[in-house]
Amino acid sequence: MKKILFSITCASLLFANNYDLGLESYKKHEFKKAHEYFLKSADNGNSQAAHNLSIMYNNGEGVVKNNDESLSWLKKAVDSKNTNAMVQLANNYMQGFLVQKDYKRAVALYTESALLGNSEASYILGYMNTVGLALPMNNKEAISWYEKSSDLGNTKAQINLGFMYLSAQGVKKDLEKAAFYIKKAKDNGNMKAQSLWDEFKLEEYIKE
Repeated sequence: MKKILFSITCASLLFANNYDLGLESYKKHEFKKAHEYFLKSADNGNSQAAHNLSIMYNNGEGVVKNNDESLSWLKKAVDSKNTNAMVQLANNYMQGFLVQKDYKRAVALYTESALLGNSEASYILGYMNTVGLALPMNNKEAISWYEKSSDLGNTKAQINLGFMYLSAQGVKKDLEKAAFYIKKAKDNGNMKAQSLWDEFKLEEYIKE
């Protein structure tokens, strides 16, 4: 399972040098250099560097592919409250990848990450409540999580919210709210949102 490195700049000046050098090296595909810099940064407590090391060991980039090392660095990042790492480990528990499948742990990690402000975690919880995946179907709960994710700019959450208002799924049909959320995703260049916008002529329902 190929994973993608998160290009997140560390805010702390203490870690910025090694981390940023690692990120720059990674972008140039100088993976061995990137590994060295991320290792120094992670050893100084940078949780995103630890997450990046997990990804590199998973992908075999600059190092020999090693699932045990990948999981070890991922858990270190999670222990440091890295919300992206929490989502990744939750995904692993959902799929049974490197760990035993465990929906309860996955949900706990998604929830913690979402409460710390991760938009993808909030979106996933919304989706899980929508379809009844690892959680009972609960449209009211789904909408709550989608709203949190939407407020953080997640276009998938915006589309799903819009569609729920279009189709009266768990809520009263409301074309103004549907237009409001779908427009957000459309304005960010999402083609699915553009298609819904055109199909349902949602421009007519935007409040001036």
